[in-house]
Amino acid sequence: MKKQFANHLLCLQHEDKEVRLSLIPLHVADDNECIEGFLQCPHCEAIYPIIEGVAIVVKNFTAYIQMRTSSYGKWLLKTRTEKMKGFLREASRYLDTSYAGNDRYEEGGVWFAPYRWTHYDHESTDRLLSSLRWRLKPNELYNRVIHGINPKMDALALDVGCSLGYSTLTLAKKYAFTIGIDLSFSFIKEARRRMFEYRQGNVEFCVADCLLAPFSSGKFDLVIVFNMINLLDASKLLASIHSLLKPSGYTIIADPFDFNHEPRPQTRFDSQSFRELLKNSKFKIEDKTGIKESYIPWILKISERIYLVYFVDYIKAKKVSKHKPR
Repeated sequence: MKKQFANHLLCLQHEDKEVRLSLIPLHVADDNECIEGFLQCPHCEAIYPIIEGVAIVVKNFTAYIQMRTSSYGKWLLKTRTEKMKGFLREASRYLDTSYAGNDRYEEGGVWFAPYRWTHYDHESTDRLLSSLRWRLKPNELYNRVIHGINPKMDALALDVGCSLGYSTLTLAKKYAFTIGIDLSFSFIKEARRRMFEYRQGNVEFCVADCLLAPFSSGKFDLVIVFNMINLLDASKLLASIHSLLKPSGYTIIADPFDFNHEPRPQTRFDSQSFRELLKNSKFKIEDKTGIKESYIPWILKISERIYLVYFVDYIKAKKVSKHKPR
């Protein structure tokens, strides 16, 4: 984690006020990069770990590792300092040993390789791609959506559920600073690796929950969301986005509205019902996206013989009411 990124992060234990976290580095790679350490609240002394350069800013760290016991074991083996090992051992004391977590989005999980293929690893010689009449890139969705965003080099953007960071890194070419968040440690670790590979200095990533993001209210000019509506409570997601946006800030949401996979939220949406929810959530849909659905291709490769091909809808909306402090 870049040391100065701590200036953006708030303690999640104080929903009634905004308390910035302080950085306690344990192992640094250079003057700017913290490989291992803690982010600590100066008021309640709550601690959030930084592991392998990834800040994990979630309210309940034990609940987080409960779903990632395999990742937790790797962290315990790879950590460089006794303080971090002690923190991890203490967190594990409260684990439910009868429950074996298997997060599908961590490395080795069922969705990690398909998303990495979509973002970065696809080649034109792929069996499906080479057989298509028209040349199509699996990450065409991200390219097309972000291509339509006007540059704003004095503004701040947030990529919610950023996955492996392709969309975040692409958006960072148009904005002064861009932040990507996702609950998958493996996704964020790979996104940060690409960040260094592409030498992009105006971007950073961290593990965080989009429904309880560790940022100030009214902080962002733009919040983008790709393929998240089927994974959580859409009303809560829109409320979170509304809080994070500046007055008159924008959100861009692209989703295939696929509710055929687990977990399944109680409320399901299609293109039109989700537009109604947006309007009822204090947003104004912009341009033609309010009445015209789009069909942007997006492909996930599950295996050599199995692909998921989606047509994703695109919606741009503006925050139309003043935000309320958390």
